Amino acid sequence: MSFAPILENTASHASLPEVVYRRLHAAILNGVFKPGQMLRQEELARSLGVSRAPLREALPRLEAEGIVVQLPRRGYAVVSLDAEEIREIFDLRTLIEVQAASIATKKREQKDVERAKDILQRMNALDVVDSEQRVQWFVLNSSFHEALLEPSGRRHFIRAIASLRTAVEPYIRVEIALTGNVHAANCEHEEMVDAFEKQEVERMELLTRLHIEHTAQRLLTGLENSRSTS
Repeated sequence: MSFAPILENTASHASLPEVVYRRLHAAILNGVFKPGQMLRQEELARSLGVSRAPLREALPRLEAEGIVVQLPRRGYAVVSLDAEEIREIFDLRTLIEVQAASIATKKREQKDVERAKDILQRMNALDVVDSEQRVQWFVLNSSFHEALLEPSGRRHFIRAIASLRTAVEPYIRVEIALTGNVHAANCEHEEMVDAFEKQEVERMELLTRLHIEHTAQRLLTGLENSRSTS
């Protein structure tokens, strides 16, 4: 378990439960804890250098986001999804995200375009073979999609999309860590920014739909391949 202890006098202005939540959230997304793995509170507290009290606040937040689950008389575990559940999540993303992207493209301002372009430029400069740069790519990838959707002003849509993305993010990160391939995603991002800038709404709807479908296909193919070789 690769944690550096959290110091009580941390320079962060966030509360200790918030810091613990962020650390656990990042650890799950980055595969430190695998799908189905139990999260032993005693071990977590010892590794983080905290008491169990902030964990008791952080874990229910992670459960509400759908990335951990509380098991009767056993404690918390990282959620494990099967292929059908993953397909369902991507289907739901398509239903909501295409509409949000359509609205956002109609309403976007030039500052929104510049923000998306800046994030994409930084993503394209990263080498995902390097583990640290790969983590940066994923952080920027989330910011990129947020930049394309926020002009919609649909807060509930965006919150639901973020929750759906979080549910499958650990699997996507594992797949890309194995293949090191983000070229297709980066190319699709370039096309989406172009449609976003030109306010080509129907094209943006199509590109968003295809991007989600292609991501799902790559992930499910990667999972199938890993199972067949294990």
